[in-house]
Amino acid sequence: MANKILSGAVGVSVLLAVAGPAFSQSAPTLGLYGTTGLIDMPSAESQPDAQVTGTFAYNGSGTKITLGFQLTNRLSAAFRFAELSGWTINGEKEDRNFDVQFRLLDETDIRPAIAVGLRDFTGNGAYGAEYIVATKGFGKNFKVTAGLGWGRLSNSNTVRTGANPQGGVPTARQWFTGPVSPFGGVEWMTPVKGLTFKAEYASDKYTREVAAGAFDHKSPLNFGVEYRTKRGLNYGLYYLNGSEVALRFSTAINPKRPPMGGTLERAPLPVVARPLRHSASTAWLNTPGFTKTTRKTLSALLKDQGLAVEALALEGTRAELRLRNNTYNASAQAIGRAARAMAIALPHSVETFVVTPVVDGLPAASVVLRRSDIEALEQKADGTEQMLARAQFVSARPMAPGAEYAEGLYPKLRWSITPYVSLSLFDGSGPLRASAGLRASADYYITSGLSLSGSVTQRVFGNQNKETPPPSGLPRVRTDRALYKDQGKTAVERLTMDYLFKPAPDLFGRVSVGMIEPMFGGISGELLWKPSGSRWGLGAELNYVKQRDFDQLFGFQNYSVATGHVSAYWQVNDGLNAQLDVGRYLAGDWGATLSMDRVFANGWKIGAYATLTDASYAAYGKGSFTKGFRLSIPLAWGIGTPNRKSYNIDMNTLARDGGARLNVDNRLYDLVAEYQRPGLETGWARFWK
Repeated sequence: MANKILSGAVGVSVLLAVAGPAFSQSAPTLGLYGTTGLIDMPSAESQPDAQVTGTFAYNGSGTKITLGFQLTNRLSAAFRFAELSGWTINGEKEDRNFDVQFRLLDETDIRPAIAVGLRDFTGNGAYGAEYIVATKGFGKNFKVTAGLGWGRLSNSNTVRTGANPQGGVPTARQWFTGPVSPFGGVEWMTPVKGLTFKAEYASDKYTREVAAGAFDHKSPLNFGVEYRTKRGLNYGLYYLNGSEVALRFSTAINPKRPPMGGTLERAPLPVVARPLRHSASTAWLNTPGFTKTTRKTLSALLKDQGLAVEALALEGTRAELRLRNNTYNASAQAIGRAARAMAIALPHSVETFVVTPVVDGLPAASVVLRRSDIEALEQKADGTEQMLARAQFVSARPMAPGAEYAEGLYPKLRWSITPYVSLSLFDGSGPLRASAGLRASADYYITSGLSLSGSVTQRVFGNQNKETPPPSGLPRVRTDRALYKDQGKTAVERLTMDYLFKPAPDLFGRVSVGMIEPMFGGISGELLWKPSGSRWGLGAELNYVKQRDFDQLFGFQNYSVATGHVSAYWQVNDGLNAQLDVGRYLAGDWGATLSMDRVFANGWKIGAYATLTDASYAAYGKGSFTKGFRLSIPLAWGIGTPNRKSYNIDMNTLARDGGARLNVDNRLYDLVAEYQRPGLETGWARFWK
């Protein structure tokens, strides 16, 4: 048990150690379930918007490791890995839970906050419950919570079971049915800063645990003391059920609160306004070498800003800059800095600036700006909003004849050797497994849109190769991952030839051939229709791949499959993206994946997804279908300097063979959407930064 507790604590630490804790002294407290609440009982409060919390809790009934997400101001969700001690659920000593809570009403001077929630609503029923709860503050230091609970919170001996013995299926038929009981408690934030006392009447009788002899339930009253440090780490010590002691540790990060207080970056160039009576002459067009000299000047200015010129087309009153952004997560910031440089370097007659970001040789979209607007609006209080209103967002067109391309762009070799960490979170072998080593990566850009890319990994240490392979009624397209880790100590992780192209103004294309991912190689083709100003997009992908040998070198196994999807993309608003993929998966099953991602201007992404296919629950195995959470944490947010690299964490609770999709590095929507109008609007506040 000690080793399990330690690994759980390490798992929480790994996920949240990228930054300092983000709890403030006024943030609502968390309970043993890792969600906002008293001790065992929930409350109606919400964490600060976008907060990501991690909690490790232990008592006589087992260990709970919970990751919580404040997805919107009112909606929160949590994923929990529970190791059961002294009792089982359907013969298992581990369980995985999903919780959701929605705050219906805000607290006012006379009304409490009111929320409704589901606890463990897709599990085996180990902690399944529903509740309606109200919380009211009295002064700054005292809160009262009262609610009604169903399921485990019904104060009855009724034992619910999940909708499927393998778990993972929503238990909707049982929600808010059967016995119901009240619960409640109080919370006192003492004059000692950070010290809080709690007491509650809990409506959970722990029927299963008591029947199994895990502990005695002598009283419904629970008591606790918590201490929150100046750094925001939160510790709790509790006396539960009149018979046992419980411990809790929580920490948090918040995408809106960088640990460094922001990014330290080079100041933007000043906007150099033209004289009031400047010359509009275009005689410079007849000067030999003028365009080349101008491009060199512009290149030098942009290089100092962490940007690069791909090409420049100059006309008498119009200029188009093909731009590479290798620095800024906020794409609008790159556009704004490029416009400032153009205002310095270009002749006075040029009034129209066209900035076209280029990603791996693919022109994503064009932003059309008036030079006079840039000159007039920089210092205006509402200059950011006015600039957005006056900018035009159009599809990228072919460059004008006579465009000057930057020298030395192609062919070009870039390579790196960096450490890597690979995590398996909350799978069937425990809460955390990890491997670490070195990764050598290289990209050889042959010409615009055509490249050869690859990476080789050398595992130094780790325990991912010791995972227990789960049973499967489908072709083993993912559940043999431990064999890949074990035999692929030195592995060709990826080696592909990629061609990106633009057959029409609003149409993008990709063809990839080679070792596409660690487990599969073959050919992948994709088309994406995505108008620059639209929040909608449609895509289609078709792949024919073969399973690679476990050593991840250049051999293949006998299994091959044709797989592909039709995809619909929708940017719901400036911070929320939805995606629906329908098609055939790697194990030959047909189905659909729905995903939702919250996107922040600084590069953070927090999302959830679920996949349902025609594979039966029995064939799929434990978990019944694919679902999970994912995080993308920008490196710049943690280190405080501009950088476009991110660390991605996919919390697929049980990575099974059903609903498994091919992992392709450069899918088109991810490449181009951030530079089109809906994507740029998300971070437009940084246009002048």
